[in-house]
Amino acid sequence: MKKLTSIKFFEDSAALTLEPLTLTRPVWSLQCGILSLERKIQEYLPGLGYSYFIRAYLSACLKGWTADGISSNDNLWINGSVIPGERFAEVLDLPVGTVWVQEGRPVAFRGQRPERWVAGTELPLDGFEKIEITSEYGRVYRYLWELVDAASAQVIKEARSLRKLGQNCGEMHPSVVLVGEQDICIAAGCQIGPYAVIDASAGPVVLDAKVQIGTHALIEGPTYLGAKSRIKPHAHVSHCCFGEETRVGGEVVDTIIQGFTNKQHGGFLGNSFLGSWCNLGSGTETSNLKNNYSNIKVQVGRELVDTGRLFVGLMMGDHSKSAIGSVFNTGTVVGVACNLIEPGFPPRNIPSFHWGGAEKLSPYPFNKTLEIARAVVARRGRSLADEDIQVLRWVFDNRVKEQVTS
Repeated sequence: MKKLTSIKFFEDSAALTLEPLTLTRPVWSLQCGILSLERKIQEYLPGLGYSYFIRAYLSACLKGWTADGISSNDNLWINGSVIPGERFAEVLDLPVGTVWVQEGRPVAFRGQRPERWVAGTELPLDGFEKIEITSEYGRVYRYLWELVDAASAQVIKEARSLRKLGQNCGEMHPSVVLVGEQDICIAAGCQIGPYAVIDASAGPVVLDAKVQIGTHALIEGPTYLGAKSRIKPHAHVSHCCFGEETRVGGEVVDTIIQGFTNKQHGGFLGNSFLGSWCNLGSGTETSNLKNNYSNIKVQVGRELVDTGRLFVGLMMGDHSKSAIGSVFNTGTVVGVACNLIEPGFPPRNIPSFHWGGAEKLSPYPFNKTLEIARAVVARRGRSLADEDIQVLRWVFDNRVKEQVTS
């Protein structure tokens, strides 16, 4: 068999079911644990080149993502929504014409791209020899709450394989308490304020470069805090993973935040997944459990999906915001560039580029939204690239008319 030198990532129908986070990024850019899904795969398959089969509007707009639709008869294609298992590297031995499947979904296949197959849609499996795989090879994810549930185990696994636990290269006040110090990694440039507690008794805690922890904050593992993140005084963070430059206060548990998002004030956020450049106003509260303890249902496209879970919080796309005192019901989905500014519980499914709240939701003009987005990213010393604007424009043109559902 010919030795592989490169791999092609692809998006299947999970590009739709992982919205709103995947409206503005490929599925493999989602974070779960310390690494993104893409980097997890690369850790298992080092030394190879990569190309990408991606939705057309993202390939045309995002630098660095190449839509490679030209393929020979011998390519290895990997689903970008997979988290590898211990035997994942055996995918390199996959024969031409075969596909790994799991619960009817493709994990990886070797061969030529099927004709008329479009990125971001279900892969036709006709013509492939199917090999059903177990979780020891990997698992493909379909919904955001599944990734939230998987995050703690990923933090534990990656902290122990990719970080030097027991290492403290930061600056700590003498009153700081480290519980389970052997499972804590504090990178260079970190600053930890008086009476803060970092508790790794339930799993590792990793603080990446230049993280700041405020006075009396409590960080419970398994948790990963991305570079330059700030945890405010008296905050309580437990079982979370945050991307770079995330700013968090209040109580946050079992939550993934992609990065560059603010939740700096009091209020509860649990079992949630937030995109980048979001802002939750002071006192924003998220329900993650129904009072009748029944399974939570979430609107995914046109389907109301029973999650099979008691705990599901908020799913929020990039550039969305809530005003002070906002409240979100269990399983609420907020699209890209929304602004919730009214008292009371808003609908549980809010299409992108909508403003308002419980009483009324209305589409907001694209240009005005863009002005706000530019101001937000400028506060972090960054700017919106033309490619970012084109992606937002596509979302505005293709998602604003979706139905608001309660």
